[in-house]
Amino acid sequence: MVARRFLSGPWLPIGGVVLAVVLILHDRDVELRDLVTFAAYLVLAVAIPGVFLWRLLLRQLHTEDGTPPTWFEDLSLGTIFGFGVQLPFYLVSVWVDVPQLFLVVPVVVLVLSVAAPFGRRTWTMPTAKVDVRVSWAVGLVVVYAVAWLARYAFPLRPLSLAPYKTPSVDETFHQALISELLHRFPPEIPFLLGTPLDYHWFVHAQMAADHWATGLESSLMLRELMPVAMVGLTVLGLAAAALRLTGRPVAAVIAPALLVVGVFTLMGPHYDAGTFTEPFLSRRYVSSPSQAYGFMMALPAIVLILEVLRPDRLARRLTWLALALALLALAGSKATFMPLFLCGAVVLLLVQLVFRRTFDKTVAALTALLLIVTVFAQVMLFGGSSGAMRVDFFLTSKAALKSQHITISTTAQVVMTVTLLVGWLLYGAGVVGLVRGRLWRDPRTVWMTFSVLAGVSVALVFFRSGLSQLWFQRSVAELVVLLSAWGLAVLLPNPVTKRLGATLVGLAAGAGLVAYLVSRYAEAGNRVVQQATYHEILATALTPFVLIAGYLLLWLVIRLGRRPSPGRAVLVAVLLGLGLTHVYSLAYDTATGRTQARPVPPNQFAPGGVQAAAWIADHSDRSDIVATNVHCRKPTDAKCDNRNFWISAYSERRIVIEGWGYTATTNGAYSDEARNSLIPAPDPRRLEINDAAFTKPTTETVNRLVQSYDVRYLFVSKLYPVDLQGLSALDKTVTKVYQNKSYVVFEVPKAEG
Repeated sequence: MVARRFLSGPWLPIGGVVLAVVLILHDRDVELRDLVTFAAYLVLAVAIPGVFLWRLLLRQLHTEDGTPPTWFEDLSLGTIFGFGVQLPFYLVSVWVDVPQLFLVVPVVVLVLSVAAPFGRRTWTMPTAKVDVRVSWAVGLVVVYAVAWLARYAFPLRPLSLAPYKTPSVDETFHQALISELLHRFPPEIPFLLGTPLDYHWFVHAQMAADHWATGLESSLMLRELMPVAMVGLTVLGLAAAALRLTGRPVAAVIAPALLVVGVFTLMGPHYDAGTFTEPFLSRRYVSSPSQAYGFMMALPAIVLILEVLRPDRLARRLTWLALALALLALAGSKATFMPLFLCGAVVLLLVQLVFRRTFDKTVAALTALLLIVTVFAQVMLFGGSSGAMRVDFFLTSKAALKSQHITISTTAQVVMTVTLLVGWLLYGAGVVGLVRGRLWRDPRTVWMTFSVLAGVSVALVFFRSGLSQLWFQRSVAELVVLLSAWGLAVLLPNPVTKRLGATLVGLAAGAGLVAYLVSRYAEAGNRVVQQATYHEILATALTPFVLIAGYLLLWLVIRLGRRPSPGRAVLVAVLLGLGLTHVYSLAYDTATGRTQARPVPPNQFAPGGVQAAAWIADHSDRSDIVATNVHCRKPTDAKCDNRNFWISAYSERRIVIEGWGYTATTNGAYSDEARNSLIPAPDPRRLEINDAAFTKPTTETVNRLVQSYDVRYLFVSKLYPVDLQGLSALDKTVTKVYQNKSYVVFEVPKAEG
């Protein structure tokens, strides 16, 4: 009896998934001790408080609704909610200079769970069961997602890399923000003293909290541990959202599977889709932690928005409170989600006013809440910065053509635009089921649909430096697959028969195989594997429409013959199956041991830099200010690349002026004539005062720098302009405290009294 219950329960698939993930990460050089430490932290400090508060705030769903949530829903969404719950306590802990104080929260929750009657009731409320087959299927999706990252993303930034060979300058940027939030709140840009931090920094604060709780390094968090945690929780949370929305276990599998499988293209299985036709899983999933974190943190907010928009009942006050908390947690995770959710709510309100001539107080309240949180985030977190966003119709399509070295013409722009839309929206093909089920009138459908359209429109109508308008399109992927899974669940009978299920899966698998073979054939003829030809782009744009036309022709012929016509689910299965090219590619590459081209990352800075910066971190106060002669990424380049962040990252201190890339001032100075990374320093006077202390060191120049910016340490690179002998001679003004082959650190003695 016990064995049968174990085999039919969720613990076996959970154990299988955990074991598979551990083996994958261990193969990528993650120590078992670090995995156990991180897993224990997630369970004790994130999951337990998060699930407790999630169930407490949504207890009416368990006690008053005919379909109470499953433990699967509470565990996945509650754990994600736990990150949002933890963050404000961590920030307060940093503010009072006791950074580990936030770990009291799980202790309080455990005490309440045992000692308080409401705490015990929270854990024992009734829950529904989930089909064990769903557990296995969703678990396989998680394993696939982690395996994809391990195959295509992790090798590009292996843990074995020396710190000075960081594969991307972006990683040092993220490390700098983590270092800032390890020690200081409110945060600032650490590499340009006195500059407000107007970036979505919640993920960096989270990784800072992770470090204080576990002692694990930020590079390990950035490269592997947090990406795996985020992709796993995103898959589980999306499955829970689909299950809550539709009530159908099949939708809980379809939605996350569509998300991780990827977009459809015929540009080759190894085409670099990291910029324009980017799927959910791409190299950017690791290099852009804020987007990955935003995907995860959006799910509790999405579920709660769908809950308050349910047409069959009014949400309780605690549900609104939970929604407000979830939106605040999302607001600083990624700036692109809130405006899109707000657009969807505004259109829903207008649709009801114009077409139904009703003023829905619930929709109005939702719109007001979204507006308040959006304005709060824009003003308080992002400083009102727009990042130089401007209207520029179809610049995205032009940039996509230019990236593939294809001549820009009206026809080429139309083809590329259709190709982009196919890639972004084809896995939403199941939405046709909502038309058949007349669910297109449901307020949840209207809100999700127009939020998606808003994201796609921003990507095609606007331009922001660095093609950042594309982040809006990426942010609606979860809504696209939720709509698709919901529509497909409407098309399918309940329950789905084995014969029908096997038929549809076979059609999808066959469509994907054909697409993979065609794509592979096209790739074999390309001179550059990661580039596409015009014909491949055209084929990608036309293929779905050819299939739809073929289905309609077949339907018409069969109907004229008075025979049963194929259902819409057949066409949807074929269209959705086209995205399986990525699954076949992973399977083939893994089975054949295909080697990836992995160029050795260039040195971001000279060896010894981390040791010199770490000396400052170990021997200074968190409020101490550092000045440096390092501003440009390369000391010998004719033009200064302003993306230099590594000294603030490893010294964990604020720098008078290190780099100035990725700041609002730099982004706002964008022009079509110059890349953002080559824009000059925003404050030439500061740069002059700073550099004079290094290149023309005298008691006067050093004291002017020290007194102007309260400098405590000078971090000197011998590779950049400096009069090292002159600085060393000022032994009464500065004292040499550290030196290696390439770097020297000077300390400014504290003033007496």
